[in-house]
Amino acid sequence: MYVACVVESVRVHVPSNQHVVLLHARGTERLLPIWIGPDQAHSIAVRLAGIPSERPLTHDLMVEMLEKLGVEVTRVVVKDLVEHGDGQGVFHGSVYLQAGEREVEVDSRASDAIAIAVRVGARILVSDEVFDRSSIPTEGSTADEGELTLFRQFINSLSDEPPGPQRASG
Repeated sequence: MYVACVVESVRVHVPSNQHVVLLHARGTERLLPIWIGPDQAHSIAVRLAGIPSERPLTHDLMVEMLEKLGVEVTRVVVKDLVEHGDGQGVFHGSVYLQAGEREVEVDSRASDAIAIAVRVGARILVSDEVFDRSSIPTEGSTADEGELTLFRQFINSLSDEPPGPQRASG
């Protein structure tokens, strides 16, 4: 089964330059933090903020190509969290497309799937297993604080400012 989510915000921890998208599960007091790259963070944040770009961003281009081909994005799924054994892991996602009578699942990074979903208004679903394993209570919820206090403090220290595009140095 799946948990329906919406993007609560995209944040950046300025000293470490780490980016995170926070998914809020509808009808719960829980958030799912997904660490993402700066380009995906920028793409999601500018769309949520309604900031137009001068030229299409990569996710805008993908959506426009699909629309011109008559293909609809029906939903995106955060389907797995593959852990590396060092306390870190990678979220895996899928984009589901409807092409006529045919449904197609396309493997993707969770962050790319979310960036596409916010552009087309597609449902964002998270597998129960991933959600149960990785979500945290929202601030002010009555859930057990325990080990989550430090993580919540870190999340609350993140800037709500949309991250800017990364510039290559050199």
